[in-house]
Amino acid sequence: MRPWDSAELEALRYLAPLLGCPGCAAAFGRSRKSVERQAARLGVSLRRKRCGGNPGDSASPAVMKRVRELAEAELCPCCGKRPISVSATGLCWRCHYNALCAVHEEEAAKLQGQRELWAARSRLQRRRRATDTAGGDCSDGTGDGSETMDPCTP
Repeated sequence: MRPWDSAELEALRYLAPLLGCPGCAAAFGRSRKSVERQAARLGVSLRRKRCGGNPGDSASPAVMKRVRELAEAELCPCCGKRPISVSATGLCWRCHYNALCAVHEEEAAKLQGQRELWAARSRLQRRRRATDTAGGDCSDGTGDGSETMDPCTP
């Protein structure tokens, strides 16, 4: 008896109304009793929803194959809920997009900080020019070339 992992639980929540108990048991390679117990623990109904016609008692082999692939796939290391979908990053799509958003927000914050630095430097330069034209030489006598902001203070 193997334990249920989080990918199988998510798939059961999603597929139970579509496949019903027999379909889910076949898709996960588990007994009907096991599927029924787990659905009861999760509070998921195993009654199939019929939307426009009777799809038959069993799902197509392609659907079953895809369910097995998703159940056996490795989980996303970031969230641990969904299978890995983006091979370049090794994350699921949602975590991949969240990471991209974080990178872009960091870049935007960096540019905003750069703009604020340039604005502060410009203000300082304007103040220095204003003090140079207003009071002349404002050196503090240290000989290091530093100047005070107020031309009246030594």
